[in-house]
Amino acid sequence: MHTRHSPDGIVSEHVGAPMAEPTFHLDVLDELTFDAETDGAVPLASLPDNRYPYVYPRDVASITRAWLAATEAGVRPDACRDRIVEAARFFAAAQSDGWWYQRYALDGADASIYHQEDNVAHGVRVLSHAIQAAAACGDLSGDGGGPVDEPFLETLVDRIDDAVAVLRDELYDANAHLLESTSSIHEGRIESGYTLWVNCAALAALERAADALERLAASDAVAIDDATAVHERIDSFRTLLEGGVERSFAVDGMPVPRRYTPDGERDERPDITLFAPYYFGLEEAFGEHAANAATRAASALEDPRLGGLQRFRGFYRDFDVHQHGGNGPWMQYTAWHAQFRFDHRERERGDAVLATITRHADEDGYIPEHLSTRERFEQFVEREWDTGLDYEKEFDDDVLRDVPQDRIVEELGHMQQAYDEMAAALEEREVISFAEPLAWCHAEFLVALLRREQSI
Repeated sequence: MHTRHSPDGIVSEHVGAPMAEPTFHLDVLDELTFDAETDGAVPLASLPDNRYPYVYPRDVASITRAWLAATEAGVRPDACRDRIVEAARFFAAAQSDGWWYQRYALDGADASIYHQEDNVAHGVRVLSHAIQAAAACGDLSGDGGGPVDEPFLETLVDRIDDAVAVLRDELYDANAHLLESTSSIHEGRIESGYTLWVNCAALAALERAADALERLAASDAVAIDDATAVHERIDSFRTLLEGGVERSFAVDGMPVPRRYTPDGERDERPDITLFAPYYFGLEEAFGEHAANAATRAASALEDPRLGGLQRFRGFYRDFDVHQHGGNGPWMQYTAWHAQFRFDHRERERGDAVLATITRHADEDGYIPEHLSTRERFEQFVEREWDTGLDYEKEFDDDVLRDVPQDRIVEELGHMQQAYDEMAAALEEREVISFAEPLAWCHAEFLVALLRREQSI
């Protein structure tokens, strides 16, 4: 059990409070990390008895990003490196023909429902983070003296090569110069087509992988010819994709679109994926468009009652939009906003954003996934749940993989249980939170704290 604290104080006034300490969030991530039955140890999205007792590549890529940031900042570097390496061992074992899918059980079984092909890019990021973390700690000798040895490093190179081949040969549309897929950031058709998120995730994965392989080559930890050949394939594809991304999403005089629909229509409605160029560190490709897109999202999506950032504008008749119990702020995305402000030396504003997250944490400092209100929940039930509209959106054939019906029934049961619990809780309060603690949220809060220190 974590030390209690007031959830109403702002970070700058509570320097010693648990949530203001990077180690607090590392402790929470440790609690949510479990030994896998295949290989390694990996974070679940939340506690095993919660709705999300699964390993999500999207979440783990963000969590290993946070562990890597802590490693590079000197905050428990050896422990964070070990966590990243153990997660990479799980991902190396789980890969199938170059693919990673939406989610996995701890035994490595594919438990996915949706397509979400960008998980291939997230898997590459996890493996690359392991090499980068080992390099940061001076552990790339490959002699077996540290947490990585030559056979494991060779496995990482092979798995990265296989995944890049999937991105290049199966998801890249050579005529559009972009990747076409359904992404992991939402669960609906809003994220199908040629999306900003998927293309940024892939470009970032290629850059991470190239950097990781350069470190391997410099260390002589693996056969130099193998690492160099994979690096050359990555560079060739990266050049193609970067050109397509720049010409499609970073056009002078036009706002960054969140996607092009499958038939090529430009979709400029604001949603949280407008943070993608900034979040993935693609300012070189996007220039001033990265900051402009993030600023536009932060302005358009701020919740007027609860604070924090919503995923999208909640127009319920938009078939692409899932309300999930009522629209409201999502804490991991709100932490992106804080990171953005700290990186732009807006420390006071970044502190205010973190204060919003802190205010919505529970008495133990656990951060929820997202929040809603009684009024929004009741409208959601009336308009979408009771009418079956939410079911049509959630299990739309365009985003579903070919999965057994009992898996859909299981997911529907989890949803029903969550909404029943939500209705009961809202009898006594006006605001309800989902999935607490969420590992991804604590990872992003951790990164924000580390960026805050760098903003001085």
